[in-house]
Amino acid sequence: MTSKPYRVGLVLSGGGARGAYHVGVIKYLAEMNISIDAVAGASIGALNGAVIAAEPNLNIALKRLEEIWDSLAANSPIKINSTETIKYIGKILLGQVAPLIAGTSDALSAVANLQTLFSENVGLGDESPIHKLLDEYLDLEKLQEGLPLYVSVYRSQGSLNDLFSAILASVNLINTQHSEFLHIQSLERTQQCVAILASAAIPLLLKAKQIEVNETNYFYSDGGQGGVRNVQGNTPITPLLELENCTHVFINHLSDGSLWDRNAFPNITPIEIRPGRVIKRQGLAKDLIGFDANNIQSWIEQGYEDTQRCYENAARPLHIREIANQAKKQRDEAIDKLDNDNFHID
Repeated sequence: MTSKPYRVGLVLSGGGARGAYHVGVIKYLAEMNISIDAVAGASIGALNGAVIAAEPNLNIALKRLEEIWDSLAANSPIKINSTETIKYIGKILLGQVAPLIAGTSDALSAVANLQTLFSENVGLGDESPIHKLLDEYLDLEKLQEGLPLYVSVYRSQGSLNDLFSAILASVNLINTQHSEFLHIQSLERTQQCVAILASAAIPLLLKAKQIEVNETNYFYSDGGQGGVRNVQGNTPITPLLELENCTHVFINHLSDGSLWDRNAFPNITPIEIRPGRVIKRQGLAKDLIGFDANNIQSWIEQGYEDTQRCYENAARPLHIREIANQAKKQRDEAIDKLDNDNFHID
């Protein structure tokens, strides 16, 4: 039987609610009969990627994604835990600010208290809607037998430390440490959902997750935070090249003017799907956590349009190869059938 002479990877970047764009991407790739060999995702891309990796083909994956995003449009998964938020603000005011104002805390004690505060693992959001979604739409049994799935995670230094590092990196004052990539199917079954959730754990909103890696436990948060200057964590192509030997990779960006540089990967055929028009709708924060139904639909449509444009410009040879490969497969199957029937020509 003829095997594929190439391997196709799919990279899904992070971007919160803008992850609806991925649905449009998958819709067009499914229409083109593209088959994927491995998936890597960051943040919302890890959640969408898990669904894709678990299904036998992109057409079925598309139906699952459409169901999920219909649900997200109707009920936002991001809900702030008001009790925890009030307690946290009170802790800051009473534990940090009040002693300084009252003069009952010296500078060294204040700095030590702030270091402790910044190192805490805090989550002010209610995670139950996200857990419910994963329980309903992600089949871990199917995922275990599905496409190789890699998610990017960021080794947390504490919720506020992570948040402020990301803010400083976004204005180019520092660069963040690199994200790490976890192969989901290689993890213990009880750790697989935890790792997917860790990749999407926005600092301060969701708690970092504890995962055992090389017999050591670490806390990991949103994988999109790593290596901000070249979006190393938010564009997790590395494991698809180094571990899956992908020759062609669809790379989906969820930002206007992503800094990811295709020239850094000269030995593959990268097929970038970049927004052809502005993807921002309401600003960074609202686009991350604002699961507005109208925006979700517009992102799905934009994902489809941009994939069509980028595919026609860069991926047509891949489509031709796919058709040729399917024809060879049918030919070989026909020959095998004739051999099994003891067919011969005198």
